[in-house]
Amino acid sequence: MKIFIYFAKIRIHFSFIFLILFFSQTLAIETVELGEVHLSLQVTTSPKIFIKKSNNLVSTDLELKNHPQNIFEYQITEPFLVKLTNSSEYQLKLKTPLILEKQIISGSSSAQDFLKAEVRWGKKREHLKTLTQDPLFFKQENSLNNISEETYFLNISTQANKSIYGKYQGSLILIFEPMA
Repeated sequence: MKIFIYFAKIRIHFSFIFLILFFSQTLAIETVELGEVHLSLQVTTSPKIFIKKSNNLVSTDLELKNHPQNIFEYQITEPFLVKLTNSSEYQLKLKTPLILEKQIISGSSSAQDFLKAEVRWGKKREHLKTLTQDPLFFKQENSLNNISEETYFLNISTQANKSIYGKYQGSLILIFEPMA
């Protein structure tokens, strides 16, 4: 068996040499100089977005306070720093509307909700845009070395029902997407 394999290898090698010799005599082969090919490679990273509270606190909890003139109106306005790399635009939307629900203590009656909270976002406190599940687009003006940082304000406000007491909680999920 080893002899047969060895013989087959020689035969294939010989046939290959024969084909090369046959075609080299019948075809005129010209050598063509290709010259130089210059390539330019630009490596870019995908846009990234970083969001943190302006006061550098790690906590993501927010506490709504009642308004001094109207004890049934609760709100908070909190500054956030938005840092973008390789982009100066992003879109922002709510994943779901913010509903604040009463924490139920065992043996108490059913949960009572606040009215749906209004969530707003923007660069200036007096010009905040209401967030919904449809995206809003924001453009940052100041960029240096493909990095831009600006402070934005998050405002959450809601009205309490008249006969409400207790602790309420809810989850606010904002979806930030940098634009390429």
